[in-house]
Amino acid sequence: MLYPEAMGPAFDTLPEPLRAFHSVERVARYEGRVVVSHGSGLARAVAKAGGMPGTSGEMPFAFRMIQEEDGETWERNFGGHITRSRQWLHGPGVVAERVGTSTFLMEPRAADGALHIPITRITGFGLPVPRGLVASCEGVERVTEDGAITFDVHARLVGIGLIVRYRGQMSRADAG
Repeated sequence: MLYPEAMGPAFDTLPEPLRAFHSVERVARYEGRVVVSHGSGLARAVAKAGGMPGTSGEMPFAFRMIQEEDGETWERNFGGHITRSRQWLHGPGVVAERVGTSTFLMEPRAADGALHIPITRITGFGLPVPRGLVASCEGVERVTEDGAITFDVHARLVGIGLIVRYRGQMSRADAG
């Protein structure tokens, strides 16, 4: 499994619902709500080119993760807009994710009872995005008192501002 392998012993320090979420053996489905926001019109266009929803606001959210031999396929349904991505182990401690025209390198880590997933490198349309242009880009997953998973993912570029932010909460919808 991808995240346990990437994180090593630190994975075991995560709350159980996050360990279960990232330890799917076949297929898992989650449902909840999400709020999507964008910056300027240019930012919205960049988000759409990267496969993210172009619509802002609160909406239903469904998530499906498919565990495969060489990685995971993640399918996010933002109120009818489907964003699919593929994740795989890029190297020790590094997870790669391809979504739309972009590839992200991420270094997941456990801290303060949460999973922090900072993005350390981005390519768009096959070209590297200079690190100086990335203002911030990270995902954070936490667990509520009742065991639901919260997520807060954002990307900001210097000169453009907020590309996309989506944050919400989801719970397991089935036994896979």
